[in-house]
Amino acid sequence: MSFENFVNWTVSIDCGSTIGNYQGQIKSIDGINQTLTLKNAFHNGILIDQDSGNIVTIKAKDIIDLNLLSQPGSLFQLPKTIHKKSFHEQSQQQLKAAPIANNGSKSSISSGINPSLSSRSRSSKSWSDEATNENDLNEETTNRFNFDSSNLSSLKNSSILQSYTQIQDKYRCDQMILEHNNGPIDYEQIQLPLPTTKKFLTDEGLVVPGINIELRNRLYSSSEYYGYSLERRIESMGRSTTDMCLHLLGGTQRLLVKNRHQHPTIVVLACLTEVQGAYAICAGRILASRNIRIYLYIPPNSNSIQHHFIENELKLFRTTQGIITTNVSDLPRSPVDLILNGLDAGNNSDSVLFGKPWYRDIVQYCSHLQASVIGLDPPLDGGAIECKYSLVPLLPLVSMSSKNVGRLYLCDLGFGQNVFQHLQIRYASPFGAKSFVALHDN
Repeated sequence: MSFENFVNWTVSIDCGSTIGNYQGQIKSIDGINQTLTLKNAFHNGILIDQDSGNIVTIKAKDIIDLNLLSQPGSLFQLPKTIHKKSFHEQSQQQLKAAPIANNGSKSSISSGINPSLSSRSRSSKSWSDEATNENDLNEETTNRFNFDSSNLSSLKNSSILQSYTQIQDKYRCDQMILEHNNGPIDYEQIQLPLPTTKKFLTDEGLVVPGINIELRNRLYSSSEYYGYSLERRIESMGRSTTDMCLHLLGGTQRLLVKNRHQHPTIVVLACLTEVQGAYAICAGRILASRNIRIYLYIPPNSNSIQHHFIENELKLFRTTQGIITTNVSDLPRSPVDLILNGLDAGNNSDSVLFGKPWYRDIVQYCSHLQASVIGLDPPLDGGAIECKYSLVPLLPLVSMSSKNVGRLYLCDLGFGQNVFQHLQIRYASPFGAKSFVALHDN
């Protein structure tokens, strides 16, 4: 069906709020210049000036919506007696007819005064009031919705009208987001060279694979090869633990100056033979620098420290106001907000530790308190001190389960991509804006 078949059709054209609405009969369609000419044309319900012969030419790019009202020769005809009114008459009439909102305030006066900015519903009503009777309006509705399918198909396929007969999707305020053109989201951003037996999920749905002890040690060796020393790893783990503690304490509100009368109290348990103890001492030092009361417990009879990194962390901790003790009786009974457990480590056997009286006293002390216990890289069985939360570095171990170590959180050590690529691991950070992320059993 060519453009000439639509000549003399009565149409209604919406050109947006700036240009307005036009009604009239199609006089001609110029497919080359992409224009459409109307005769007996009305603009916002008012007849076009007779000086122009009641003819108006509309560019295709200005058309937002086009509706066919009636075929040539049908009963529906354009009104013949509507003439342009003066600006004063239009203003008075539209102000009188302005609707009242639910809150009693009138609608925008500017949109009622300016004919070019009037709404489509108002202009359509003023044009159709004097057109015909109710039967004519029923025929208009019938022609609009029951238009012949072949003509409608031809109209949709017309190059001049094709891009304007499509109504844009409407979204709610919470749906106005930009779509990305990067394809579907890849939730498995961390992939190991060999399949893993267990996977964890973050709150966002990202997949974090579990690794074994051997691969973790190889990653540590790779990090040291690229310059990430053990001291850097301890500092990163300590800061992630600090962020976790501040989050559990209630964020910044708890540390405001006006709340200095109820500053938190944290008990730190640290062994002097494993790196978990260094994690705990580092976190305690950073928390103590935030004016948090820190009690650091280290096992008695630890005169000889085997590792230099433990000695360095103790030296830095002594620069704060934190209290170091080797006696369980010196620890506060209440109130205690959190307990950092760097005492239980993978290389420390419960059977060996339970043979020492000080360890049994610590286990009894923690069980009597109502404070939450945070395990720092705990053993796979969770240890004798029951943890509510557990923080693990780098990647979780496949044998870890929330049944043993409580709610599992992963800490960001800040390793670069080359550390993982060196072992054929594809890695993308799952942390987002935080230095720790919750993990759930898949």
